[in-house]
Amino acid sequence: MNKLKELRDERGLSTRVLENMIGIHHVVITNYENEKRDMSTTILKRFSNFFEVSIDYLLCHSSYCVYALYKEGNFYFGIRADYYNELKEKKYIYFDNNNHRCIDINSLIGVGSTNNILELIQEFVRIEKMDALFDKKIVTDADIKALDNEITEIELTRGLVEKIKEALR
Repeated sequence: MNKLKELRDERGLSTRVLENMIGIHHVVITNYENEKRDMSTTILKRFSNFFEVSIDYLLCHSSYCVYALYKEGNFYFGIRADYYNELKEKKYIYFDNNNHRCIDINSLIGVGSTNNILELIQEFVRIEKMDALFDKKIVTDADIKALDNEITEIELTRGLVEKIKEALR
């Protein structure tokens, strides 16, 4: 089972339009959707990149992860499928003119347009990682250096959103 058709339908694309966008013949796409043909690693990567999902998600091996672009910060958040569906239903997820899945993080959190909301979210994630170090019996230099690195991947969860909202009250 795969989510290819669901992802294509989500964006309102026919197999012929998708063919023009990614260069895979529409009959082949249909065969992938109906599981009459297996996808190679190269094809999986192409679909994964185009639809902004993990390969595991595409192949139904995991509910993680759908990626949504926060345009004001030019940053992708990872979102588990159940929370993603909730956000989509509440209209916090949209597709831009370039067919990128985007998230309106400012409306979700309840703030106006601001340049530092991404920095605030990254700081919360950094604090969570620091708190996790206190649970470890042995903390290595690599653990401490990891805290200093820029946060490049964030899983957006209900809990994280609630913490941010609470902090902004």
